[in-house]
Formats: sequence, C-alpha cells, structure tokens
Amino acid sequence: MGRRSIDATNEIRAAEGLPLIKRKTKRPKVRKSNAILPVSKKARSQELLVSMLSSKGKRVVERVLRKALDDDDGDQLACLKIVMDRVLPSDYINKMKGNGNQIQIHISGVDETNINEVEAIDMEMKDGV
Repeated sequence: MGRRSIDATNEIRAAEGLPLIKRKTKRPKVRKSNAILPVSKKARSQELLVSMLSSKGKRVVERVLRKALDDDDGDQLACLKIVMDRVLPSDYINKMKGNGNQIQIHISGVDETNINEVEAIDMEMKDGV
C-alpha cells in the first residue's frame, strides 16, 4: 500500500476536525541571468567558429592555414597542430582507437617467482623409434 494522496488525507483530517493540508504550488525556476549557454562541445565550437568568421577571424584562419602549408616557416608545426586539432579533435581519435571505453586490469606479482630448472636427458633412437 502506498502513500495517501493529499485529497484522501484531507478527507480524513476534515472528518477528525483537523486543519487541511495545503497543496504546494510549483514555482518556475528563475534564471540568474538571461545568458543561454550552449549545451554541448559541438555547439560551443560552432558558436566560436561563427564569431571568428564574422569578424577578423577569417583572416586569422587564412594566415594559420598559409603558415601550416609553408615548409620554410618556423611556426609550421604549431599551425599544423592547430589545424589538425580543429579538423580531427583528439577525443574523436581516442574513440576510434577503441581504448576509450575499455577496462584494463594489470596484475603483477609482488614476490619473486622461483623457476625450478630440470636437466635435459639425452635419448638415443633405436630402430627409428
């Protein structure tokens, strides 16, 4: 048997002459600010990309790509890393490896293991047997 509803409890309380229980009203949650944050990583990165491309960010992206393709530039490796992090995020690569959701258990011994060596016995072959 479960818990009585407020209506059933109030009927019993009214019959006994006790004050009735008031229902609680649900209050809507009030936001502290009007800012709406993106839900996921993808939404955040897309929002950042849009803000970059709407301003001088387009020139920055072009410069990073140009430096990444220039073999004589000293910053080529850093720019290549930036480009690759944007094209193939590292968490995507880890998921593709298959090691992301696996459990690994390593068991190692504390004591030294003793191996008993047995001398080999030479056997002669007789009549092909």
